[in-house]
Amino acid sequence: FKGKLLALKEKHPNLIKEVRGTGLILGAELTIPGREVVEKVLEKGAIINCTAGNVLRFIPPLIITKEQVDEVTNMVDEALGEIG
Repeated sequence: FKGKLLALKEKHPNLIKEVRGTGLILGAELTIPGREVVEKVLEKGAIINCTAGNVLRFIPPLIITKEQVDEVTNMVDEALGEIG
């Protein structure tokens, strides 16, 4: 999961400042407020959270599958592409 988020950072360096976390508890610090990203991802069918105004927080269940990780990271990628 973290590798997928790091790939998004590479793809959207103007929007993702840092990816951090351990295990499945991960965060992506944005250079913009995160509310719009959260709303766009929710419209696409996944629930993510934003903390501190600009950090996307990911805390999936321990039974998450690789396919589900791919799906949510694709949703975040699409949302970031729509924004910036």
